[in-house]
Amino acid sequence: MTSLVARLAGLAIRLTGRRRNLARDDLDPEAAVAKRPRPARPTRAMRRELRVTWETRDGFEVYTLTPRGPVPGGGAIYLHGGAYTSPITSLHWRFIAWMVDATGLAITVPLYPLTPEHACKEITAFAMAIYRDGLEARGGAPVALMGDSAGGGLALSLAMQVRDAGLPVPGGLVLIAPWLDVTMREPSQARIEPSDVMLMRPGVRALGRWYAGDWAATDERVSPLFGTLRGLPPIELLCGSHDILVADARRLAAQARAEDAALAYHEEPGLMHVYPLLGLPESRRAEARITRFLQSVRSGAGPQAGPAPP
Repeated sequence: MTSLVARLAGLAIRLTGRRRNLARDDLDPEAAVAKRPRPARPTRAMRRELRVTWETRDGFEVYTLTPRGPVPGGGAIYLHGGAYTSPITSLHWRFIAWMVDATGLAITVPLYPLTPEHACKEITAFAMAIYRDGLEARGGAPVALMGDSAGGGLALSLAMQVRDAGLPVPGGLVLIAPWLDVTMREPSQARIEPSDVMLMRPGVRALGRWYAGDWAATDERVSPLFGTLRGLPPIELLCGSHDILVADARRLAAQARAEDAALAYHEEPGLMHVYPLLGLPESRRAEARITRFLQSVRSGAGPQAGPAPP
């Protein structure tokens, strides 16, 4: 049963009216850039509790958060959500700081290029460069690639490109409500949309066109749902049932079964988009699942199979 806290949070999100900004598919790219907030950065409290270092690559900031004291070892890369057009937020940083503390991993967080100024070609090239930097710096593949929403789609796309380039793949993938198909053509999304307190298909579809740029929206680098999972590491996939992107999460879980790929899928009934980041009681359960998964891939044990999607 959905917690009272989650139900109240969903109501509060809906009452902000921000969802209405995605009601039309003729979004203005110039307005999107003009209204874009500044990216959040690690807080002073995080800097006291964790080691926070940063550098720039090709003009974009790249942060690494590391536990203080003894470090069990291993690194990961986290790619933030925001429909590829919005910067990282304080919610992302709180979640990332929690993961560093809970897992002992050093997590690298690139503030990658955004649309509409950049498109998939430049964004995925930047992500690949960050991955290659990590391989050289640590002498091996990261424990995991992680991401939420657009960042989850980017993480899966990056893993596919790493595999296809013959590079060492990460130990595992953590995909939180990933945006897997920017065409937004899955028919079941229309039935889910009235229950989604954050997203609407017209605006999300327009943002997908910005991201695709000159590439086809069905190119697997743009929409990794059109690629194959063969040769990829184990995947932990989490989504809420009141999220239009759950339709494609279910498709990915079905694809994993068809391809005999290692994917553990968890769908939280009644929960909204990116619920693991929102500090809800259900978020705590998601955090525990992610921690167990990261511990398993670091140890080489692999994840347990998750339930089939509805």
